Amino acid sequence: MFKKFNWGWGLAIFYSCFVAFMLFMVWQSTVMKTELVTADYYGKELKYQEQLNKMQRASGLGDTISWTVNSHQVLLNFPKAVAGKTVKADILFYKPDNSLRDFNISCHPDSTGSCLIASEKFHHGVYKMEIDWSAGNQTYYTEGVININ
Repeated sequence: MFKKFNWGWGLAIFYSCFVAFMLFMVWQSTVMKTELVTADYYGKELKYQEQLNKMQRASGLGDTISWTVNSHQVLLNFPKAVAGKTVKADILFYKPDNSLRDFNISCHPDSTGSCLIASEKFHHGVYKMEIDWSAGNQTYYTEGVININ
């Protein structure tokens, strides 16, 4: 009544499982979401030397931008070296796992050099901050990573 299990049946079962696994992997690769960091990555790469110069000027200040994260708020503190100058910052909050959660905010620090960013756009997870800022007639660039709880 029952067939004896031999190497032929074992090979057939192994091959069937392998084919099923490969079909699953092909299906999984077609539904995987792949996103670029930026749509215009080539144009951005051509301007990268300017960004390196801005980062070097920012590190030359001695003091860097610091930040504190509380729930859905980020408090940025600008360096004391730029106190008294007109400071303007454009901040990109980039969420690596979901590009739909990316957003930009402009920031003008108060007289103490602080800027509070409170937004309902923050969702739980990790954000990469790209801060492109200017003080007087000099431009600077700073990056950082924050975790919103």
